[in-house]
Amino acid sequence: MTTAIPSNASPVATSVAAPNRPTVQAAPAAKAVPASKPVEVPKRTSVDLEEGLKKIEDIVEKMNDEMKSTQRGLSFNFDRSINTHVVTVKSAESGEVIRQIPTEAVVRVAHNIEKLKGLMFDGKQ
Repeated sequence: MTTAIPSNASPVATSVAAPNRPTVQAAPAAKAVPASKPVEVPKRTSVDLEEGLKKIEDIVEKMNDEMKSTQRGLSFNFDRSINTHVVTVKSAESGEVIRQIPTEAVVRVAHNIEKLKGLMFDGKQ
């Protein structure tokens, strides 16, 4: 079925009707809103990062002191080269490592990945 469109018809229809279907109205045009001032975001510096790492190391030291005073074989470390915490559970009698989180193998893999990133991007080891 073909419908002829009169030549004086508007190029944009405001409503469309089809048999056995509801009428659909076009949405009114949105009004322009003036842009607000840009939000200034403070830039992070290496000084902020160093302060954060220093705080982490201080907390880890306090936790280790607490564990020593309670005679528990639990120690906490922060590995700066891979930016992660390492928790070690040791036997109180022998000092043998019972469990480490993340495991020693995972820590070694992370260190090797960091070395590879250094070789690929910096050309340094």
